[in-house]
Amino acid sequence: MQTNCAQASTSTTPTSHRVIELFAGVGGFHFGLEQANQQRQAKGLPRAFNVVYANQWEPKGKHQHAARVYEARFGLAPVCRDLMEVLEDSTEMSRINASAPTMLVAGFPCQDYSVAKPSSKSEGIEGKKGVMWWGIHRILQARIAAGQPVQQVLLENVDRLLSSPSTCPGRDFSIILASLQSLGYAVSWQVVNSGEYGFAQRRKRLFIVAVHQSTPQFQRLKQATIGDLSGLLVGGTPLAQALPVLLAHAVTSFELGGDIFAAQEAYQASAGGKSQFANAGLCIDGRVYTGKVRSVELQDCTPFTGYPLPLTLGDVIAETRDVPENFYIPDTTIALWEYAKGAKSVPRVSSSGFAYHFTEGAMAFPDALERPSRTIITSEGGTSVSRTKHVVRAADGRLRRLVPEELEALSGFPRGFTRLDGVNDIARARLIGNALITGVVTRIALAIASESGN
Repeated sequence: MQTNCAQASTSTTPTSHRVIELFAGVGGFHFGLEQANQQRQAKGLPRAFNVVYANQWEPKGKHQHAARVYEARFGLAPVCRDLMEVLEDSTEMSRINASAPTMLVAGFPCQDYSVAKPSSKSEGIEGKKGVMWWGIHRILQARIAAGQPVQQVLLENVDRLLSSPSTCPGRDFSIILASLQSLGYAVSWQVVNSGEYGFAQRRKRLFIVAVHQSTPQFQRLKQATIGDLSGLLVGGTPLAQALPVLLAHAVTSFELGGDIFAAQEAYQASAGGKSQFANAGLCIDGRVYTGKVRSVELQDCTPFTGYPLPLTLGDVIAETRDVPENFYIPDTTIALWEYAKGAKSVPRVSSSGFAYHFTEGAMAFPDALERPSRTIITSEGGTSVSRTKHVVRAADGRLRRLVPEELEALSGFPRGFTRLDGVNDIARARLIGNALITGVVTRIALAIASESGN
């Protein structure tokens, strides 16, 4: 299949970023960056991003479908190995260094990031083999040691990262901030609900942009913390420039520092037992500035989606021509779907013998077509009854599940993007459930390019 992506290339213009993509999946970051390139080229501006290296590994995936799709769509074969193995391979590290990346992008796994302090701090970070964050840290560290620091870092994760672990909400995020601080980065973050910017899927995710202290962008962010902070999280970061927000509560500030272990040991949740990190913020020179923001009410979504009105689930399914019969729900199972989607209070007994009631609210059944879809998750595929799968009413009145092409479109990919020999519909749904909203990446990339003077 053809996409409107340019082929990956290792040649760059003097102003373009050489990008390394980790935990690449099917290439949501890559596709979003290419869309930004195309929008720039349409205005007579040069390409700003060239992905020169990618890593993708599914530990439990025998077939490595995501890596196969990535190579088929972009012409760049991801290194299909566990990132921690790559870090121990001198040949592979030489290849990364030879690619001379100026930007790193990643949708890294959400895990427990705590580190036990040993006699050597660096050994403690490198010894945390099961936590992929430290792979990112070590690559950034290696580039600094080589005298060529990665200038820009763009990351995506679930928004609960700001409040994990439950035993000390916010500690994990404080470790990540301190990790980047220790390497000389200023870090901004913002929780983005894509449906609030006109996209066809309501997917709330945390985006993080870090810039190295050797860049002019770092100095601009530092200058923005001087004086009145009310505009800092509204217009002072590339995230707010890309995805405009209004300040809902005053910005607060506290000291974090740049020592990973000290930050981990010193961090405490707020007096109310909540995270100290609001849904937007900036950390620079060891100090955190954070506040609650909300998205602006858009009058025109064209800059975000290409359409003036917000996109809906109905807009996406209206473009579908062929729906295989096995996607329609048999009448005999409708009662099961209604129960799964309905409100319930069920008595249960825990393994320790504690009796309680499990409760959950009702969900729309079928899903509303006049709104953006709910978040697509990895279990969207397959015929089994599920509370979380989308069900829509077709034009002929029958109920059906979403086909893979609709899941792709809801995430901003071209229809058929994950269609490949040997990749069945269930696998395709799982791949998209692990992806992101590509249009959000495009918006952030355009802001980064503009700030970089590209």
